[in-house]
Amino acid sequence: MNERTDMAYADLLDAIVEALDVPLPSIAEADERLYYRLLERRALAVRITLRANRNVSRDPRLATGTIRTRTAEEPVTYTPYEFEKDGEER
Repeated sequence: MNERTDMAYADLLDAIVEALDVPLPSIAEADERLYYRLLERRALAVRITLRANRNVSRDPRLATGTIRTRTAEEPVTYTPYEFEKDGEER
């Protein structure tokens, strides 16, 4: 692989991490449900995108763009858990 390809795959990995790295929900039951649904939808989008990319184009830049678009379409809509500044739970 060349440096450009290496950077494309690094960018793809960054997009995957960004898609799946969602903040923890508050302890409210509704927020927990929204958190798990969001994580499930984003993980499904990543899996579908990677499988399609592997079977069709094998271009990491296309997969990166698709994952970032799908992530933006599925924003965090719940209240994130808040920690105190000294690390204690709130």
